[in-house]
Amino acid sequence: MAVFPVVKGIRLRASKINNCGLPIAGPANRIVTSGFVTASLSPVMKDREELEQQNAEGKVCVADTTPAVRKYYNIELELCKVNTGLISMFNGWSQILGHDDKAIGITDKSEVEQDFGVAIEIWTGGRADEDCPTPTTDDVFSVGSSGRQYGYLLFGGGEFTLGDVEVGAQISNFTLSGITWAIPAWGRGPYNVAGTDAAGTPGRLLTPVDPDSHFTLFRTPVAPPEPTEGEEPEPLSIAALFVDPDFYFGGPNGEPAADIAPEQGPTKYTLEITGAPTGGTFTLEVGGVETGPIAFNPNAAAIETAINALPHIFGAKVTGTSTFTLELPGGGAVAKGDVSLTGGTTPDVTVTLVP
Repeated sequence: MAVFPVVKGIRLRASKINNCGLPIAGPANRIVTSGFVTASLSPVMKDREELEQQNAEGKVCVADTTPAVRKYYNIELELCKVNTGLISMFNGWSQILGHDDKAIGITDKSEVEQDFGVAIEIWTGGRADEDCPTPTTDDVFSVGSSGRQYGYLLFGGGEFTLGDVEVGAQISNFTLSGITWAIPAWGRGPYNVAGTDAAGTPGRLLTPVDPDSHFTLFRTPVAPPEPTEGEEPEPLSIAALFVDPDFYFGGPNGEPAADIAPEQGPTKYTLEITGAPTGGTFTLEVGGVETGPIAFNPNAAAIETAINALPHIFGAKVTGTSTFTLELPGGGAVAKGDVSLTGGTTPDVTVTLVP
């Protein structure tokens, strides 16, 4: 039996999902923030009903009741400042861009987003009596974690709307309201949030999200992630990261799902074409998928275009001339594919991960 307090909200992470809870990859589909005041869940119930049948004499001959059923929870998040990226992710509103293409505001729309939502993870504090058990062996010295434990709360939802906006001689807080959804397609999730062994090694959820559950709460030794830079949305990568052998749900031949999730980006690689080829083409494998042919003498823009043409890749940047630097904002593995270069001296393509 786990007994632990829930004290303070330390961090909140929101990730874009579809109506079934499946994480949606995209250039601005993940955000980590500490900029919230409160997060509340209020159950909405289908009340118990009395079932009664009277006979011809007017007496009750059959009596029973239907059980009360939880339908969903009302979600309310109170933000302590305007975060245009977070509000846009929740509501599907458009951001207003400034002269430098950076977000400076938001604009609303009349329709409420119903097809997509967000998965919300919240880390809480509070020390429990069982957080620091008395060691029984010297194996304790191999544990690299701080020993601190956290509360971890996961729920998904949608149909978010912005609450009343009041501007006056006071701090103006903004409130987002929505309802929870069951998120069975979240599975074990794209992040490492649970301790997988006695040493507290971070890994994915130990079991997939229950199809009937609307929230998950447990104790974890895994520390919350740091806020994303500027507390603005960052890329969420799925297909480019969860490649063989790190499957999200499982592989085609019964291969199991990964216990430890690949880290979200960015990742960098260097690419060099050696041997001075005079003709031919080559391809790259990015997140397990092959690009189209790239000419033997490409510039950075040509390589960048080939990578970004892949449906599961977004925002890749390539710089350089003879030696190129490839950056995948959402992360992912890059390797050479089919090399069909001609001329020169044993031409080849070398791809190297930048630590």
